[in-house]
Amino acid sequence: MKTYKVILLLTILVLSCKNETKIVVENNKPKAVKKETSPVTNKTPKGTFLCNINGEVWSYTKASGIVSRHKKTQKRTAIITFTKQLEKGKESVQLFYDGDSNVLEEVTAILKTPKRVGGNMSAMYQLKIKGGKRLPESKITGTLDLSNPTASGTAEVSNMEIRFEENQLADQTMATISLTPFSFSSVGYSDAEKLFGTK
Repeated sequence: MKTYKVILLLTILVLSCKNETKIVVENNKPKAVKKETSPVTNKTPKGTFLCNINGEVWSYTKASGIVSRHKKTQKRTAIITFTKQLEKGKESVQLFYDGDSNVLEEVTAILKTPKRVGGNMSAMYQLKIKGGKRLPESKITGTLDLSNPTASGTAEVSNMEIRFEENQLADQTMATISLTPFSFSSVGYSDAEKLFGTK
């Protein structure tokens, strides 16, 4: 009987030692590190800053230019286009310069803005240098340099009005927009006269 008690006691001790060892090993295991994951955002690439539009930063993801001469009028025009790729659709700012005097003559902008009834609309804005009499509070100035393989220039635009569906805007302050003065450089452009030999 004593032998049986000794065996039983040894078995209990061995088992308890194993359990204690197991507990120690488990406690020594490195704790899993929870990685901080940043929330997924639906923002488009920030792109390159161009200007502020009504106080909001506006950046573009692509810039290009084209220079051409009208066959009938012989007027030479240089168009510089800045495009912003969005999740759904695009926005753009286009600058129209006189290709001979290099003076800014017209600006158009297409911006995605909230509609009064929900969703977004493509709001189109336009201002021509000749529109000064109709919109005396508006301002459009700028110059262009095409003396290098890439274009550079300046522009300043204020009080440019929406062309269509003003009543659809959720924010009526967006009926008129102003762009802070800005400059650009290293914009690649194509010259139709050089490409096709037209004059």
